[in-house]
Amino acid sequence: MHLITYDPPGVPLPGVRQHLAGSKVRNQYLAFWPRHLAIARFVREIDPDLIHAHFIAKYGFHLPLLGRSPAVLSAWGDDVLILPRKSRLIRWFTARALRSADLVYAVSQDIKRHIEEDFSIPPDRVRYLPFGVDTEIFAPHDRPSARTDDRIEVFSNRDFYPVYDHGTLLAGFAKAVSRNRRLHLTLKGDGPEKQRIESLVGSLDLRDAVTVLPKTDHADVPVDLARADVFVTTSVSDGTPVSLLEAMASSLPVVATAVGGIPEWIEDGKTGLLIPPENPDILAEKILMLAEDADCRAALGARAREAVVRRGSWQQLMAGVEEDYLRLVGRRGGGR
Repeated sequence: MHLITYDPPGVPLPGVRQHLAGSKVRNQYLAFWPRHLAIARFVREIDPDLIHAHFIAKYGFHLPLLGRSPAVLSAWGDDVLILPRKSRLIRWFTARALRSADLVYAVSQDIKRHIEEDFSIPPDRVRYLPFGVDTEIFAPHDRPSARTDDRIEVFSNRDFYPVYDHGTLLAGFAKAVSRNRRLHLTLKGDGPEKQRIESLVGSLDLRDAVTVLPKTDHADVPVDLARADVFVTTSVSDGTPVSLLEAMASSLPVVATAVGGIPEWIEDGKTGLLIPPENPDILAEKILMLAEDADCRAALGARAREAVVRRGSWQQLMAGVEEDYLRLVGRRGGGR
């Protein structure tokens, strides 16, 4: 296994050799050609049996220029739902990348439909494949012993980008905490809007009720979720967010906007609570409802975990990917 990446993970990956396709240019699109030359060199040296490119508007754009087969492409969300609408050039590159792949994975049924309908990709070349989570790592845990108060902890670890609409989250939380002072919100992440969100916390007079933390290692996420009582996401567009599945697998009740692939996982009132996007009033109502009903929180969390264990187990999903890899390599007569 070889990993060619713009940004190395910073940790060793057993059985994986890492290759950095770096660039001194900060802009992703201006850096495309220097990075592509590095990627093409690595591919010639590795001579892989199969290439799998993740996120169309990043690594996927390199795929048709490499001319390698079999090739697999994963669509994550924005690369199908948002970015192609911003530029004819991005849409053209997206369509070209999709047509060059022998198999396309879509992390939600909604994205699968858009790939087939918006880009005329045959359905037999598009497969629904959510990211999935490790349901042994992300599992119900006792709350940390240091937690001795009766605070209701609301948590979100979605990064600070416009698509995640932290403004609505803060506006809804402000309405909720004005009626229930036990509530506390923790936002954890990084991104270009972080300073604006921190300023908004101050302007809404929420400094005592909201904590904004920097993003830390992914290994910390199970601990973060164990400290929480409710998970919230207010995105205006989405695929199948891993953070949502991690929270559900940890038996947390979730409040989430009914956008993209999220309703494929949350049955409103059964495995979580769905709300319309950009509606702080309804968000506040749902947060208050969960804050005041511990039995409801427990029931929603338990059913949420059942749904992820049944359909979103990383181990089961990746076994299917392995079968696809072997079939594609065998079809081309490859393999070493």
